[in-house]
Amino acid sequence: MLRGVAAHLFSQLIKPPSQLPLHSPVRRASVDLIGRGFGVWSEFVNLTAVVMTLLELQTDPLVPIEIKKAIAQSGNIPGTGNKECLAAAATVRAAYQASILIANNKPQQTVTALSKEILTFKCDVEAGLSIQSLSVFPSSYHTILDKGRYPIYLLVQNIIEKTKARDLASIIVKIVEIMLFCIDTEQFKTRTLSELVPSLTKNALIDYCSATQQVAVGSAEGLVHVFDVRSTKCTPLHAHNAPTSAVSFASNGRTLVTFSESEGRVSIWQSSSGLLSLMSPGPLKLVRMVDALPPLPQNHPSKCPVFKWEATKLVSLYLNDKTKKSFAV
Repeated sequence: MLRGVAAHLFSQLIKPPSQLPLHSPVRRASVDLIGRGFGVWSEFVNLTAVVMTLLELQTDPLVPIEIKKAIAQSGNIPGTGNKECLAAAATVRAAYQASILIANNKPQQTVTALSKEILTFKCDVEAGLSIQSLSVFPSSYHTILDKGRYPIYLLVQNIIEKTKARDLASIIVKIVEIMLFCIDTEQFKTRTLSELVPSLTKNALIDYCSATQQVAVGSAEGLVHVFDVRSTKCTPLHAHNAPTSAVSFASNGRTLVTFSESEGRVSIWQSSSGLLSLMSPGPLKLVRMVDALPPLPQNHPSKCPVFKWEATKLVSLYLNDKTKKSFAV
């Protein structure tokens, strides 16, 4: 019975406008029921197809960006615009709220699905394939991804805010990849990552350096991924043999420190120096590792490590039990 209900709701969601008006109450009701009951329907429907369809509904050109922002901020639709615009706005609101409910219910699966589709999109674009040529394939979500960066940004922003830190650790690298896809890289010329995605930089696993426009992201596998925000290219560093717990750049971006609680070890990375590297620092290389603290036992609560730079060549590691360890770099 549940399978049949799920299939019916999904068919109403994806039914073409020629068979069901795009902004009909029936479609909005299906959107609402899918979102509210996704914990029940999830095993009977394709999460990627549902999320991408909801994102497509949110890209409706009839609804001005100001109204979309108002919906995201308050859930209310400003009482302006003609009847057609208000009907479209009601559909956008239903799709936005449903996508948020689904993401809250399945954050890891939602992030993984978006990351996979974005990776495919970027690979195809780099191969020289146009968005228009790719959109003719029924299985392609490229047009939705290209137009839907703002709703994707809102969706992932909500996941960051609502998901517990320990659950974010396994998907934090994918989250950063998605957010860098959504943000216009030109904005980094005048704004920092903390201004563009405030909740993202509150996590000790992420640090942004304005001087080099790089983002370092620690992972549960012990790797630290360094993204160049101008190109979104990523360089993985084999920092630890256990989950990374904290990362931090020096203000000039030429030194990166990383820490793993499970190892109790700090890794210090530095880029090349000299005249040739003044404009663009070279790749980060491991210069040394320091046994900072006893390794934290498995399943022991985290002590929430955070780095703080005391000077250009001096960094301290702070724990929530008031432990402090300083290192010259």
